[in-house]
This record gives sequence, C-alpha cells and structure tokens, in this order.
Amino acid sequence: MTVAERAQKLRSLVQMLADSAEAVIKEWELEEQTAKGLATAEYVLPSPALYDARRTFVGACGMGMDLVQDPILRMTVLSGSFIDSRALRIAAEARVADVLDSADPKEGMFLGDVARQVGIAEQHLTRILRCLCSIHIFDEVKENYYANNSTSRVLVNNEGLRCWLLLHNNEVYSAADKLPTVLFNAKDNSPWQEAYGVSTDFWSWLDEQVEGPDGSLVPRPERAIWTTGMWGFGLERIQAAGVAFDYPWLSLGSSTVVDVGAGTRGISLGLAKRFPDLRFVVQDRPSVIRIAEEVWASELPDALSTGRVRLMTQDFFEGQPIQGADVYVMGHILHDWADDECVKILTHLRKAMGPDSILLNIDNVMQSTAGSRFLKAAPAPLPPNYGCAHSQANHHDLYMYCMFNGSERTIEQFDALAARAGLKIAKVWECRSLSSITEMRIADE
Repeated sequence: MTVAERAQKLRSLVQMLADSAEAVIKEWELEEQTAKGLATAEYVLPSPALYDARRTFVGACGMGMDLVQDPILRMTVLSGSFIDSRALRIAAEARVADVLDSADPKEGMFLGDVARQVGIAEQHLTRILRCLCSIHIFDEVKENYYANNSTSRVLVNNEGLRCWLLLHNNEVYSAADKLPTVLFNAKDNSPWQEAYGVSTDFWSWLDEQVEGPDGSLVPRPERAIWTTGMWGFGLERIQAAGVAFDYPWLSLGSSTVVDVGAGTRGISLGLAKRFPDLRFVVQDRPSVIRIAEEVWASELPDALSTGRVRLMTQDFFEGQPIQGADVYVMGHILHDWADDECVKILTHLRKAMGPDSILLNIDNVMQSTAGSRFLKAAPAPLPPNYGCAHSQANHHDLYMYCMFNGSERTIEQFDALAARAGLKIAKVWECRSLSSITEMRIADE
C-alpha cells in the first residue's frame, strides 16, 4: 500500500469515527430524553441506529490502530493480551467492583483497604488494578487510590455478569494451552479433553458429582458458575434481548414452541413473559430440568400450572418426542458440537417436523473479512464483518473448539449442515446481539 493510499484510508476512517461518534451521541441524547432503550434487567438493548454506530466506531478504531501503530509493537501487545483477561478474572473472583462501590468516585479507595477486603497482598493487587485501569476498567484517581468507572460499575452486585466473565476465563485457559498440541498433532480430542485427561464431553463432566469437604458427593462447584453465568445471565440477558425483539414472534400467534436443550430458562422464559399466546415445551437433561422447575415456579408459576409451559427431560441426540410442532428452537446448541453431531441433532428434528414446521437456530452467524452475500456488509473501508468489532465472534469460535470441539459457523457452513439433515435455510434474521436466527425448513424432496 502506498503512502497516498494509507493516508486516504486513514482520513476515511477518521471521518467514519467522527460520523459514527455523532450518531452515538444523538442516540444517547434520545435515550436520556425518551427512555428509548429497551431495558432487560442488567442489559439495555440498543436501538438499530446505536447498534450500527457502535460497531462502525469500534471497527474504525481497530483498523486505525492497524494503520498507525508500529506493527511489531502491535503484535507484541496482542501476544500478551491474555494477561488482561486474567487480570479481569482475578478482579471478578475477588469482587473488587463490589468493594469499590462504597468509594467516592472522585476520591477513590486506598489500595491497602481494598487489599484487606479482597484478600490479595497490596503489591500484587496494584498490578492487577493498574493493568485493568490501562484498558479503562476501574480508575486510579490518584496514586494507590482506586474507584469504579462506568465499565466496572456494571459488575457491582451483579452475580450473573461475574459468573459470565468467570466461565469465559476458567477451564478454557487450560484448554487453550493444549491448542498447539491438538492442532499440530491432528488429535481427535478437544483441547479441553487433552488438558483434563478425560474422554467424556464437557457437559457430562460438569454434571458429575465430586467429593465435598465432609466426604459426601456434591455437584461440581463449576456447575453453579455455569448455571448462573450462562443460563442465568449470558443467554437470558446479553443474547436473548436482541433475539426477542428482532424476530417477529408475535406473528406466531398461539404456536407451540419446542425449546431444544433450553437450559434452565432458554429463550422461552423471556418469550413466555412477552407473548402470552405462545405455548412452550422446554427440554433439557434431567439435572438441568430439576433446576428449571425451581426457576419457572419462581418466575412464571402460572405458565406451569395452566400447562402453557411444559418442562420435559430430553436428550437431543435421541428421537424428538414432540411431533409436528409449529416451531422448534435451538439456542446456542450447534456451536457446542462438531459437524457430525450437529447433523445427528438436526436429523432428529427433521424427522419430527411437519410440512409447515420451522426450525429456528439461534447462534452466532460468522462473517469473514471476505464477507457474505447473505449478510449485511460494513461500510468501506472497513472489512465486511466490521473487523475489530467482530473479533468476539472469532474469539468465541476458538473458545468453542477448545472447550467442546465445536465452532461458530458461517451461513454457508450452516447451509451445508442443514442439507445433510434434509433441511434448507429459508432466512437469516440478524439480531442486535452476538447471535442471529437462522430459519430452517424441510428441504424439497
């Protein structure tokens, strides 16, 4: 690339930053005046304009850094970026944000006082906090005095978010350490299986009982983190918000929705609250359904007592017992599994579907930097997938491989899986979240 070309690209990015920044500010002002954002507990669904402006701004920042920063320094910083995530994991586990909640945001709290409350020595805690302050999580308001900022404040008394961060930052580190071993030696096991020396899949391992302090068998402690983080926060708050508002659920009327592998809540709990005419069958493993019974009885008891919602033990690798339902939904199921397992799951659903049934697969729909004719492309000069703003999808793709031998997939890859199971893709519903909805129907004979 010539100097003139680089200069033109940089000027285009600067203009893009300015334009998207003004769009963000305008949306902030509208939200302040009209409460335009759609609140869903700890998460606020952005308007379409704000959602697009945010990813455009972030994408432009990433491409601008690539143009401006020394390339050797840039790669050096990226090679050590795992330290940032480990620092965040320590802060989340120690509940630093909760401790700092009592501090005056302008005066902060003395490092020694924070250290005593979280149980980490001052000389080590300051390393963690300064690392995070440099990426704008927490503020060092003056030397050795720390306070929450707008980012860290969302962690205060937020057990769901805390567990969501932990589950992305615990077992995967040991698994990722085995990634070179698995890739360079073409092993069939997932990196997590290699790291833990087991042949079982992660979900079976998570269901195992372990010896407690008194010698009795108790659930794995990791189970509580995953239940609260994934099913109690991530899927319900971060993912479900966009999914619930960006698909025409109201048009389904009084349809029966079979939520396959739903977890304790799945997409169904939020939808059942918003759309009282819809009926649901919530399916998962026995251990999950036992927890689901408590959750639904607490949050939507009338739905259970009237029969509008049924909880059912079901293994999606076995035949689907609910035949001819209007809608089958899978929320973040396929990304947990390799292609052959996905085809087995889809085939069981294909056999259960009636001629007018639809299958809604809720998962990240990957878009490469080369783009896809099925998905919206970012404005030039950004790559079609918004570049840096899309990086979480690529991170999660490697995460799914390390932990489960699974993957996030492009629409072309979903299409190939669907075809193997006798299905076809009818439409992709792009949502304001990390997930989209891929609508599948029975393929023409």
